[in-house]
Amino acid sequence: MPIHVQLSPILRKYIPNYDNATGIRLTIDTPYSVEQIIAKLNIPREEVISIMINGYPGKINSTVNDGDSVTLAKVIGGG
Repeated sequence: MPIHVQLSPILRKYIPNYDNATGIRLTIDTPYSVEQIIAKLNIPREEVISIMINGYPGKINSTVNDGDSVTLAKVIGGG
């Protein structure tokens, strides 16, 4: 089952040779939770603040299925 993962600039440091144009293509055997994807990518859980699945807000325990697109972000605000 292929899924597509995009990372915000701050999270890209955890993936050597991350390509912003293509993101990451993961092949998983069964549906995964977002938390399992984060662990598989070796990204510290506390770094992920925003989760989008197919363009809609997701949660850490949301299930990701075949063909889904996941965006993980760490949002930094200031002012």
